[in-house]
Amino acid sequence: MRFEILPGLPPYGPVAISFSIHGDREHREGLVVRFYPKVSESWVGNFFGDSIACNAVLDHPNGTDVIVVAGGEASVVDLENRSVRDSLGGDIEEVISLPSLGSVIFRGFTDFTAVRADNSGWRSPRISWDGFRNIDVRHTELFGEAYTPVSDAWAPFRLDLLTGHCTDGIYEKEMARAVRVSGGKESKTDPSS
Repeated sequence: MRFEILPGLPPYGPVAISFSIHGDREHREGLVVRFYPKVSESWVGNFFGDSIACNAVLDHPNGTDVIVVAGGEASVVDLENRSVRDSLGGDIEEVISLPSLGSVIFRGFTDFTAVRADNSGWRSPRISWDGFRNIDVRHTELFGEAYTPVSDAWAPFRLDLLTGHCTDGIYEKEMARAVRVSGGKESKTDPSS
């Protein structure tokens, strides 16, 4: 075992190490995790995130580090050095571990991000206006539905899990059809702006 989520801060022993965007000023209980490094003694980390309900702890695909998602904020933890080696971003609503692909996928409100064993990865284009549902992983593809307020509907999409490429995201389709109105004249919008 390399880690375990604790029900709260331990009442005895060494003080937990806090990891927060606010630094040492954070004095509350977050996601509390005990780590068991191979070489050094076990230690406890107290992780703070945003107000998103996603909390998870899992092995990094590199087999050395651990990924901690606290309140929707993801960090790569170096167990031996008791430190956060990298931040993987926030607004994470779901974590999907894909050992067969050597990667972990993070679902946000509007897009997806991946990290691989070699610490490379990808970020998909914006696929949804706001939210996803019916997520299903099949081999190297992710299928789901993305929300569009334009027609107040859910539109199907497919995401390549090796590259992050998505050709049928509803957000890009609707932005490509959008018409900018300024000074009483209509002009086609640039979806990249």
